[in-house]
Amino acid sequence: MKAETMRVMWAERPNELEVRQVPMIEIEENEVLIEVAYVGICPWDVRAFSGLSSSVAFPRILGHEMAGIVRAVGKNVKIVKPGMRVVPDMGIKCGVCKACRSGRENRCQNPLFRQYGGGFADYVRVPEKNVHIIKNAKTKLQAAAFTEPLACVVRGQDILNLYPGEIQLVAGLGPIGLMHLQVAKAFGCRVIASDPIPERLVKAKELGTDWTVNPNETDVAEFVKDISDGWGVDAAVVTVGSARLVEQIIPMLAPGGRLNIFAGIYPKDQLHIDPNLIHYGEYVITGSADSTPINMDKALELIETGIVKTETLISHMLPLEELGKGFEIVNKRQGLKIMLDVNSNLE
Repeated sequence: MKAETMRVMWAERPNELEVRQVPMIEIEENEVLIEVAYVGICPWDVRAFSGLSSSVAFPRILGHEMAGIVRAVGKNVKIVKPGMRVVPDMGIKCGVCKACRSGRENRCQNPLFRQYGGGFADYVRVPEKNVHIIKNAKTKLQAAAFTEPLACVVRGQDILNLYPGEIQLVAGLGPIGLMHLQVAKAFGCRVIASDPIPERLVKAKELGTDWTVNPNETDVAEFVKDISDGWGVDAAVVTVGSARLVEQIIPMLAPGGRLNIFAGIYPKDQLHIDPNLIHYGEYVITGSADSTPINMDKALELIETGIVKTETLISHMLPLEELGKGFEIVNKRQGLKIMLDVNSNLE
């Protein structure tokens, strides 16, 4: 029997959160209704909830990293069936703007997610094209809930044009950085993992990094020189929002080195860089943001094949109603991935 109401974590305005019972979602002919099993907390969710993102309008339901079970489909849905284990992509794209038509759906000029709500709820609805089916029956839903952030990581690593045997520096070992190192290893890179939190360095070793370095204890630039025989790192990714860290890492690049500014920097800041470093070093300094459907497909494949291990990144599992507590944990940079158990009985 279909439920008449559902729970949502309602944010009426920034920094205000409450559990609400709202009418059950009604889907349209091209849409899919998904019961959420698990949903992760992204630092963007915390920033948006705090009112620090000018693009976020309230009231709203946040949350976009999830996995669950299909409960109903619209009459025009062709492939997705009720009962399927899936990952919804909550980045609803228009499909017709120049960005969408040129393979840069992540930069869609007319995103539609506002009308679809978010995943801090019992159910979500998305167009069929935004549903990614979990094929491996052994893949746990809490592991698959990492698909969206991993898709962003996949895009960030792809843009670095890596070659096997190259050395990559991953600066910042939260859940995102720890996925970056695993994807870099899958490319055949050797990885230097850097973070001032000792527990995160331990986790990086568990996940196969080649070297770890604590910037509070060791001069990272000298460390890079030593292990690369003075050459530098072929690629680097900065997973924390720090302009100063970007400035510190650029001189560590090898000739032709590439650097990805993966994290947004808030409050906004300026980079102070000697342009001759870029000129003579032939450096490529780039960024990456969000993901495309192709990135989502690849990320789910990496999870299902076990190439990227995600469950090990979960440090806190909280009930849906404790979303506010989860935001506080993320703000304090405690643990790793904070995940909400919405309906774990679906596992």
